[in-house]
Amino acid sequence: MRKRRCNFRNPDVKPSTSRSRWGSGTALRKLQSPDYALRLERYYNEKYGQTVTPIAILKTLAVISSAFKRNWKLWVLHVAPSRQLKSQTTNEQMNLFPKRRIEYLGSDFTIHGLIREREQGRKLDKKCILINDLTLLLESKANRTKARLVDAFAELASEGRYIYSDFRKRHEINASFSLIANTTPDSYLRNRKKLLGSTFTERCLVAYHQLTDQEMSEANLNRDQRTSMRIGPFRQTVQEEQVKIAKKDIVRFDEYARRWRILGAYSSSSALFDMIKSIAVAYAILSGHTRITRSEYRYLNMLGDHIRSPFESVKLRILELAHQGRSIRDICNILNKDYEKYRPFVSRTISEYQRKGVLPSVSASGHLSTPSDIN
Repeated sequence: MRKRRCNFRNPDVKPSTSRSRWGSGTALRKLQSPDYALRLERYYNEKYGQTVTPIAILKTLAVISSAFKRNWKLWVLHVAPSRQLKSQTTNEQMNLFPKRRIEYLGSDFTIHGLIREREQGRKLDKKCILINDLTLLLESKANRTKARLVDAFAELASEGRYIYSDFRKRHEINASFSLIANTTPDSYLRNRKKLLGSTFTERCLVAYHQLTDQEMSEANLNRDQRTSMRIGPFRQTVQEEQVKIAKKDIVRFDEYARRWRILGAYSSSSALFDMIKSIAVAYAILSGHTRITRSEYRYLNMLGDHIRSPFESVKLRILELAHQGRSIRDICNILNKDYEKYRPFVSRTISEYQRKGVLPSVSASGHLSTPSDIN
């Protein structure tokens, strides 16, 4: 008597009618029953392409982190050229999560506007704030208004509290939230000094991508298909406090933080460590895991490719070589540049990273400190 085979399928998707062994990407996704993280990865891959997928997932993790009490709430700054799917991957989060988890601020708000809306009952606490066009927000404001906004977000990220006094009265905003903001490379590089001065970007995980001409062409050709694609909403089954962090995980998070510090030119690995830990916990929640597994580390490795800016590749290469203890002459030789002509640029680049605290100061002997001297 022939045994009847049981078919355990995902209740969120309909059975595939494809007769192909492997089928299309859509059919393959329907045939399998992976955890939500893998389903989401395949969905993002098919809809937006593999280049953008790690950052799209990071935005989903930022929304999950908005309710964190023990770990950092993730602040994500997505830097990519115009019309390269930044807004689409941000808007996708509104389809995955309930409205109460997300607050869309647009690109025209001010601190005064936030204060008025807070007084009218609009709360930001434990939500994920979406700013689809930080470029427009920064460029359309007077310097004083822009500086006040950036300072307010920096203080809210750090302390969960911002106090502002005008000629009428004293205002106070108390809110702890996660953040997703998009900007273009030109705007980011132009405003970075101001953003760094307020420590805003030091509290963000800055993720970069740049699509090739072929990838852009494929995205244009598949636009109608992409618009019609949908995935079921995320239903959280694992809570933050259920995700266990082992000692070996702490060691590995620290290794990632030290590596990403140089890739992203951060002045400290401490904040990065907290971000990486939050990413791992949020990804575990997305996967339904109660501990950190190979899946979480696989995602961290995927995301690591987006920490280095493709728009400043030469300067970041100089940073890496200087961090290794290479002399300016060595750096010029490795980059195949004429020493006399290229030395001033290398020297200025090193000085810039020393002022930011990414590299140590020059020693009394005139040489850079060795890598072992760098915290």
